[in-house]
Amino acid sequence: MKKRTDGPKKLIMAILGAPKPNGLPRGRVKTKREAQVIRLIALGDTNQKIADRLGISIKTVEKHRENAMRKFKLRNTADITRFAVASKIIEVKPL
Repeated sequence: MKKRTDGPKKLIMAILGAPKPNGLPRGRVKTKREAQVIRLIALGDTNQKIADRLGISIKTVEKHRENAMRKFKLRNTADITRFAVASKIIEVKPL
């Protein structure tokens, strides 16, 4: 009997969402600051904590969040987290 190996791949695709035809997840992060903000959001930090950590205003963090959500068509923090994983901004280690 042939072992099925497509199960885990289908599960991962269901969690992360299908990539665009070019293999990239919905777009690319263009700046270091954009990646930092997306990473910290995905890790669960509040806007205030991100602002304090990066030495920027909370309004700047909110603007980075807003721009990323619009640019990559993300609807909420869960989408940002999935995008961060798919874009390799954060790494998910197996339990």
